[in-house]
Amino acid sequence: MRHQFAALWLLAGCTSPSPMPAPAEPFVLVSWNVRYGSARDGDDAWPHRREMLAAAIAAEAPAVLGVQEALHGQLEFLDGKLPHHRRVGEGRDGGQRGEHAALYVDARRFEITASGTFWLSPTPDVTGSIGWDAALTRVCTWATLRERTGERTLTVWNVHFDHRGVEARTRSAELVAQRLRTLPGPHVVLGDCNTGEGSPPLAALHAAGLRDTFRDLHPDARAVGTFHAFRGGTDGAKIDYVLASTGLVSQRAAILSAAGPNGRWPSDHHGVVAELVFVR
Repeated sequence: MRHQFAALWLLAGCTSPSPMPAPAEPFVLVSWNVRYGSARDGDDAWPHRREMLAAAIAAEAPAVLGVQEALHGQLEFLDGKLPHHRRVGEGRDGGQRGEHAALYVDARRFEITASGTFWLSPTPDVTGSIGWDAALTRVCTWATLRERTGERTLTVWNVHFDHRGVEARTRSAELVAQRLRTLPGPHVVLGDCNTGEGSPPLAALHAAGLRDTFRDLHPDARAVGTFHAFRGGTDGAKIDYVLASTGLVSQRAAILSAAGPNGRWPSDHHGVVAELVFVR
């Protein structure tokens, strides 16, 4: 049999076959609204919970982490806790100013080939612009990633939609969907959408070919609330998501609702996690 293979190789002109892509390995993505660090939250203020948050993130070992509402000082803290990750994104007031929807990418797994931040407004390339009926300036940070092995690529989008503007949330989702369609897939949208699963903003994202990875694996789950105001529990609506397009399969998904060792929580939102694998 070995000689038969050698003969076939010679008949093929002594040319070696094209290298096969490395087998796809699962990778983890986490989205977490970390609650802005200057909030007067008493025992739940940032200095009291930051180590708990860092430990909860480390336990998931994310290849990609998206944080919302983070101020520059909070990001500097997380930078020190994620030494293998590269951070991209700017604050909603431009540069390092204001809240960020930053992305952290594990450079051991992915190379960042392109990235940027745009504003969720009718003028998305105008720094600090506010959209529609939004109460606050909102941004989306994105990054196109290529595997270090296998050459597979994807684009990740990290969003934080407005908490008051009903129109702004829908228009923001439509804007993200429009931008998403300009780049080849697959795609993952992370973030705090500030709206429930059956809402128009989620419908706009679903229409762009995205699905909720949590619902892939837990279609009938009812205790899915992700905002808890430091009270814990999973009552209420699911407003934090890891949404994925075709080209990616969900292997694990969860709402990170466990309290820390002191009986308190890392943030006023539960984090959400998905483990995905490329299908091509």
